[in-house]
Formats: sequence, structure tokens, C-alpha cells
Amino acid sequence: MTLNFSERADQLTDQLRIIEHGSHDSDELFYCAYILGLLGLHSSVEGDGSLTFDQYFYNELQATISAENLTEEDRAAINTLWKKVTT
Repeated sequence: MTLNFSERADQLTDQLRIIEHGSHDSDELFYCAYILGLLGLHSSVEGDGSLTFDQYFYNELQATISAENLTEEDRAAINTLWKKVTT
């Protein structure tokens, strides 16, 4: 069954919440919250397919990261976390 974008965003949110609830690392909590916030903003976009959503969201994530004043370490960690929940 093909997931629509909203369902895929919910699926990823659930995975991030599991990581968030099991973490005691403040940096990891920040990275989870960062991605969760963006997922909330983009979950209402119309479309179907997990891979299509993942690519769409990855592009949005990169654009947002580029526009903000994040350290290279934070950028890399956010991307690593994104890769972790999408593979």
C-alpha cells in the first residue's frame, strides 16, 4: 500500500518520538525536535509515496538548514538522524 505524504510524515514522527523518548542527550533531543518541527510544517503537502515524500522533505530540510545559522556539526548530525529514520 502506498502511503500519502501525511501518513509518511506520521510514520517518521513516530520513529523520531521513539528516539526522543529514549534519549538523554540534549543534542540528540535538539536534532529530533528540529526535524519534528519541520515535519509538522510539511505534513499537509499533497502527494503519495514514501520515497517521494522523503526526497521532498530532504530538499526542504536542506533549504532550511542552509538558511539557518547551524554549526557544521549540527548540520551533519541532523542529516545523520534523517538518514537513520528513513533507511
